[in-house]
Amino acid sequence: LDAATHALLDSFAPKGQVEHVEAGWQGELSAPLTLTARGRVTGLALAAAASSASTPTQPLPGRPGIENAAVDFDLTQDGGQAQIQLTRGALEFPGVFEQPRVLFNALSSDLQWKHSGQRLELQLKKLRFANADAEGQAEVRWTSADTVPTAAGKAPTRHPGVLDLQGSVSRGDASQVHRYLPLVLPESARHYVRDAVQQGRLSEVKFKVKGDLLQLPFANPKQGDFLVTAKASNVRYAYVPQTLSAKPWPMLDALQGELVFNRQSLEVRAAQGRVAGLDGLQLTRGSARIPNLAEAVVEVNANIKGPLAQGLQFVNTSPVSGMLGDALLQSSASGAADYTMRLLLPLSNLDKSSLQGSLTLPGNDVQFTTNTPVLGRLKGALTFTENSFRVSNAQARMLGGDIRFEGGMRANAAAASAGRSNSAEPLEAPILFRGQGTISAEGLQQARELGMVATLANHASGSTAYSASLGFRRGNAELSVNSNLQGMALNFPAPLRKVAAETLPLQFEQALLRESLAAGKTPQDQLSLTLGKLASVRYVRDLSGDQPKVLRGSIAVGLEAGETAAQPANDVAANVNLQRADVDAWRSVFGAAASPQNTAAKTPASAPSAASDYLPTVMALRATELTLDGYKLNKVVLGASRDGALWRANVDADELSGYVEFGQPTAAPGGSGGRLYARLSRLRLGASTAREVETLLEGQPAAVPALDIVVEDMVLKGKKLGRIEVEAVNRGAQLLARDSGVREWRLNKLNVISPDATFSANGNWAAVPTAAQSRRVLMNFKLDINNSGALLKRLGMDGLVQRGKGKLEGQVNWLGSPLSLDYPSLGGQFNVNVESGQFLKAEPGIAKLLGVLSLQSLPRRLTLDFRDVFSEGFAFDFVRGDVTIEQGQARTNNLQMKGLSAAVLMDGSADIARETQDLRVVVIPEINAGTASLIATAINPAIGLGTFLAQMFLRRPLTEAATQEFHIDGPWSDPHINRVERKPGGRPP
Repeated sequence: LDAATHALLDSFAPKGQVEHVEAGWQGELSAPLTLTARGRVTGLALAAAASSASTPTQPLPGRPGIENAAVDFDLTQDGGQAQIQLTRGALEFPGVFEQPRVLFNALSSDLQWKHSGQRLELQLKKLRFANADAEGQAEVRWTSADTVPTAAGKAPTRHPGVLDLQGSVSRGDASQVHRYLPLVLPESARHYVRDAVQQGRLSEVKFKVKGDLLQLPFANPKQGDFLVTAKASNVRYAYVPQTLSAKPWPMLDALQGELVFNRQSLEVRAAQGRVAGLDGLQLTRGSARIPNLAEAVVEVNANIKGPLAQGLQFVNTSPVSGMLGDALLQSSASGAADYTMRLLLPLSNLDKSSLQGSLTLPGNDVQFTTNTPVLGRLKGALTFTENSFRVSNAQARMLGGDIRFEGGMRANAAAASAGRSNSAEPLEAPILFRGQGTISAEGLQQARELGMVATLANHASGSTAYSASLGFRRGNAELSVNSNLQGMALNFPAPLRKVAAETLPLQFEQALLRESLAAGKTPQDQLSLTLGKLASVRYVRDLSGDQPKVLRGSIAVGLEAGETAAQPANDVAANVNLQRADVDAWRSVFGAAASPQNTAAKTPASAPSAASDYLPTVMALRATELTLDGYKLNKVVLGASRDGALWRANVDADELSGYVEFGQPTAAPGGSGGRLYARLSRLRLGASTAREVETLLEGQPAAVPALDIVVEDMVLKGKKLGRIEVEAVNRGAQLLARDSGVREWRLNKLNVISPDATFSANGNWAAVPTAAQSRRVLMNFKLDINNSGALLKRLGMDGLVQRGKGKLEGQVNWLGSPLSLDYPSLGGQFNVNVESGQFLKAEPGIAKLLGVLSLQSLPRRLTLDFRDVFSEGFAFDFVRGDVTIEQGQARTNNLQMKGLSAAVLMDGSADIARETQDLRVVVIPEINAGTASLIATAINPAIGLGTFLAQMFLRRPLTEAATQEFHIDGPWSDPHINRVERKPGGRPP
């Protein structure tokens, strides 16, 4: 073999086993006149070679390579034929495919070729092939082309030639189609197919390539044919692959359709399937098309049916959400809808993507944000593009009434508002709807998404017309509502009451502050409400957190012409002027509205702690009548400030004047009942007010605040008590483990100071561990009396006692509240010791038992003449003794009263609840100094009156003869007095 032949053989790098060969020729082997050869080669491998004419910008097919082939051949100098079999072999096509080496499980074909001068013609007949990607058959005819110019310095070539290829594939893997796309197609198109078609099956594949391969893919039909058609099934198609978009688009899944490559275009036709991850969204008809692979602009068309909720999810998980300004991120919906979409995606510049679509709503329920009302049975059509959407002539049910509205997202809305003043105007929102309709009180009550507004609607009835605009900017709602409220009755506490026929102009606005929209600024909105001339409210809020935070605000209620509420920089200021201000009623209203079950995000009072932010921190209040904790004040002028839960106020009213601090109760379990601190120059509690305070104290001890109160001039039920000092605290159960964890309200100090007496006491109020829902008051007391007569007169019992000085000291307890004695449960004991006084003449029954003690009914029962002693009252040197009380029964066995001419001794009982008594009264005249000395001796309660008398009569028998004894029973107002006959020895018969 000559050198040229050796060089050619070297370029092929042949490998394999020649099983047999027969050859013959005439002339030089390099240019034989005749040539014949036949034989068989197994395991044949021939190396591929790139085309010398190929360039990076215009790749051309080179010489194919083969691996592991079995070839039977028969050739002459003019041509020949061969049978080729590949088993687990490969073919290599340089300049044709991006991955030129193609593996085959099996391949077979009959090869024929012939030479005609410089022209070569090849035919592959009965080509059968199968590998992991496809299985099919083909017929191939290839002829060398006319001489093709090459790069300078290289010999002309007749490659790549003219190809006539037709075939079919019975089985194909759609995800591998990209491997068989020729390099003459742009890389962006081939890689798009690679990344977009992620799985699927191909069947009934037909392919045809005919023409000069230099012209592939034959943009001009006159140049040739390049056509591939296939039936596709179970295809997963990422029409915008993740390699092209930072935020993925939802893929299409389980697609059935037709795949077509036609010259420079790629198309998926008549596709049906579903949206991946959103199985309810069914693609009823769709297509994807790249009209010109050289420019690679993907056009996707889709008709989709399915749940509107999943449609919103489609929008919010795709770049469409950003195109719409994230307007629908918080939206929710029910029901089904029909969608159409046309998407143009320039693969080289996705920022220039365009979108057109429509959404038909047959009667869905839609909610744009969690705190906006639900649009029920919504009918209408929504059209959208990549930067806007529009709703026209929509109708729905909202808040118990019908509404008609239109609007949408306006393109370039942000630019339209540039340069305007720094104010809040909801009409500037880039997404804006306007509508008119009616709402009903019942509809508002059922709208739990409105939080406290829904609960406040419990105080309304009827329905009214309104107009409104609703905008969305940066994920926040902007709302404007106008109504005259005619047709809706309001039943709030005064002054917010009206019958349905009355009008009350209402204007509500919630809008972002424009100055807060600048880059780097914290988003803020302004909330304002105006109710005619009655009231106006304004708040500025920080929206950066999970819940809005009130920064400042103003509240004006009942102001006269020319008056305004202050506009503070950091506070919520209130200026209130009312005839009647029922704080209790309003607190009940807002307390229910701000409860946890009535909370909603981004609404006033979306949590109880947030609700307090809307309360005033500075207040000026004037009221002809004000009710607070059941206590009515008249002609009130108040200036107050609030620091968190602590209120401070200077107040002047008919009933009180001074300084007050009130720390509000803690709602947490085990929290305090609050704290009341007051320094008052005067305080007047009437009978009705005292009853209201008692009612307040009927609650649990934990609900009663700690007290630190000093009143210089206290009047209770018309009685001037003098100076009052009270200190009391709530002690939590966690501090009282030693007391079985019982919570108590502890009275550390109660002093009542007047010129007539000083009363001091301490004690507690706590639950009774052994009695459910019962609380017991325990009080240790001491009463130092300067003038008992003046003291009783101060307490409203004038004319009962004159003078008298001494003290009462002991302990009492009862079930119930500290200011409401419960006589049936009353218990305790005390000692009384009063000197130098006189019981005055009074009607029996006055001051209850004091009427009995005065002994005015005894004279007509006495056998001796004691009228001069008792008829005008009983003057005493002392009254002393011990009293025990159990279950409302007061008992004594040593009560002594000593006068100038007689002494009275008592034992027995009195039923305080029933106002009855059962007493033994012994009247002893003072006969001599000895008797007086005995009477002056205190009776030991351990021995009692009977033993004391027996001992005394044994020493002074004359005294026994003059002694009279009586039995007094019956009601206090009409006692039964009976003389008791006595026997010698000091005992009655």
